[in-house]
Amino acid sequence: MERQWFAVRTKSKKEEYAVRQLERRGVAVFFPRVIEHGRQQAAPLFPGYLFVHIALLEQYYRVIWTPGVRTFVTFGAAPAPVPEGVVRFIRARAGAGDIIRQRPLLRPGDRVEIKGGPLAGLSAVIEQPCSERGRVRILLDFLRRGASVELPVGLIGRV
Repeated sequence: MERQWFAVRTKSKKEEYAVRQLERRGVAVFFPRVIEHGRQQAAPLFPGYLFVHIALLEQYYRVIWTPGVRTFVTFGAAPAPVPEGVVRFIRARAGAGDIIRQRPLLRPGDRVEIKGGPLAGLSAVIEQPCSERGRVRILLDFLRRGASVELPVGLIGRV
C-alpha cells in the first residue's frame, strides 16, 4: 500500500510528546516549527497539528492510539490525505530540525534590492511594510522620478 501524508490533531500543547511517541512506533513524522523574529524558542507552525507519512489501512490504529494524538483531520468520515506538494513546499522552507526561520521584518526606509521580475537588480526603499496579502510598497528612484510600486515580498531582499 502506498504511503501518504495525513494531518493529525494532537492533544493541547502535546505536539512534541506525540512526535516522540509516533517515532517510537516507527511512524514518519513532519512537525514544522517556526522561530519568529526576535525570539529564540521555536513554536509550532500549526499549533495542535503535525503530519504523518503512513499507509493508512496498515498504520491507522498505530497512529490513533498513540499517546498525545487526538485524531486525524477528516473531511467526512475518512482521514483526508494532504497533497505531497503541500508538505514538500513547507519542507523546502524549513531547515535543520524542521524549523522555519522567519525573515527579518522590513521597515519603512530600509534599502532593498529587487531579486526577480522585470525590475530585478534595481534598488529601492521600503515605503510600506508587508501587508496581509504579502505585498510590500517600495519607492524606486527611476529616471530621477520617484515611482511607488507594490511587489510580492518574495521578490525583494535587503541590501
